[in-house]
Amino acid sequence: MSTPASVSTTAPTNAALQRASIVAVIAAMLFFVHISLYFTPFVSVLHDTVRTIYYIELDALLGVIEHLMLFQVIAALPAPQWAKQAGYGWLVIDMATNIMQLGGVPAALPLRYGGHIAAAVWAAAASWQARGALRVVGVIYAIDLALYSFIWPFSRLSFLVLLPSLVLLPVWLLLVAGEIRRMRGQLVS
Repeated sequence: MSTPASVSTTAPTNAALQRASIVAVIAAMLFFVHISLYFTPFVSVLHDTVRTIYYIELDALLGVIEHLMLFQVIAALPAPQWAKQAGYGWLVIDMATNIMQLGGVPAALPLRYGGHIAAAVWAAAASWQARGALRVVGVIYAIDLALYSFIWPFSRLSFLVLLPSLVLLPVWLLLVAGEIRRMRGQLVS
């Protein structure tokens, strides 16, 4: 009997779940710090050009690190295989645009926001299988992220649509960490 393509055949081990849970918490904290940088002046004593260069480098490096960490989270969180593949695609696209930014390539926002559609697919599919706050926060986050990805070029005020996601992503990752810990508890017992 064959396994449907939408079902993962490998269950994460206890150790993999433990790592993924810890990594989800660390990623949530890194996303929170990264997002906070958008709202705080960056070392105002520095000259604008120097501040901009350091900010671009910090922004890109934080982006790569936090996305690298999420590979384990995507692997551990239950979701259809096609949704996990969308999540992995998002990570690759976002890391590529961060490296482009680090290399001085002009903004690759259309590519980044295209990747965010894949992120929304993964988050929505993974959240829909969960219960409670994880489901609610994840689905709202996915809808908000996808909506912004489509409307950003049409209005300078479109960033207001993205504001909820700046809070929802770290919160959702903390809820994901809790779900993975719960899964680990079921595996141990």
